[in-house]
Amino acid sequence: MKTNLYWIFVPICLIFFSCGHEENPVPDLWVDFQVNVYNAEFSSLQNPGGWAYVTGGYNGVFIYNFDNQSFYAYDRACPSDIAHAPLVYDEKRHELLHADTTENCNSRYSVLLHGAVTHGDSKYPLREYKAAMYGTKLRVMSE
Repeated sequence: MKTNLYWIFVPICLIFFSCGHEENPVPDLWVDFQVNVYNAEFSSLQNPGGWAYVTGGYNGVFIYNFDNQSFYAYDRACPSDIAHAPLVYDEKRHELLHADTTENCNSRYSVLLHGAVTHGDSKYPLREYKAAMYGTKLRVMSE
């Protein structure tokens, strides 16, 4: 009897808890590329606090060097309004935001807190990618 209840109860729980879950509106695209941090174009990534914009993802990728061991990479598409221009980096606040605050994307996202919303009405964080150093190359890939 307990086994029969288990097979009835578990699927009902799975259905109940999966309802209402909304997916991040930034498409989950396949991302897998490398950048050589000793290439002049990406030399800013050699030092903590350095950052770069790279082509890829849905609306470009932002890469940030936290401490030469940890790198963060985010899609530059605004989850509130993916159709508009890419987000830009505000070095003073360590946030990605839309350059034109009159657009539909009025939210700001923390680079240091895994793309969490720090201001605005966005329901979703930034789309984050894995980033890891292998020698002189930084590999960025989908989660």
